[in-house]
Amino acid sequence: MTEHPLTDDFCHRISETWPPDAAERNNMRSAADWQLEQVNDFFVNYRKAVMGANPGHIPSLTELLSLMNQAMRPTTTTTTQEENSND
Repeated sequence: MTEHPLTDDFCHRISETWPPDAAERNNMRSAADWQLEQVNDFFVNYRKAVMGANPGHIPSLTELLSLMNQAMRPTTTTTTQEENSND
């Protein structure tokens, strides 16, 4: 098994108020992996949708962060809009 980059030491530093047990550390690693997958998916989809439609468009950092925030933390409104657009 490859050692996860989120080591036990990092887990303990993140959770300064309590010592996380093995299950909590595994949950922290799973959450970090999930977030990384979301970021990767965002950039792949963004490149296909936006850059493919307008290859000369160079988004600002603010625009990217806003879109990434929407993708990582979808609201009920965002989810509803996406569901309606898939119909």
